[in-house]
Amino acid sequence: MLLTKEDVQASLKDSNGWTLTGDIWITKEFTFSTFLKAVEFVNQIADVAEDRQHHPHITLDYNKVKVALSTHDEGGLTQKDFDSAMAYDKTAEKL
Repeated sequence: MLLTKEDVQASLKDSNGWTLTGDIWITKEFTFSTFLKAVEFVNQIADVAEDRQHHPHITLDYNKVKVALSTHDEGGLTQKDFDSAMAYDKTAEKL
């Protein structure tokens, strides 16, 4: 179920640096000490995404990884996006 604009804003306040991009995406850029750490992060969040069957858009640029989330089959943001964002934050903290 799509979140209301109010729900999205409340969830963003509780997020760790995720931002609204357009009306249907939340995004965050993660920076790592090396390219290999960034690739490791991508591989780990790929596993998380596959387990959840909720896949992000990922851009890798040397030591930076940009992640964008939206629930395509719903046409916007759902709780799945914010749950995945939290999981990706926890993954990044371990690196």
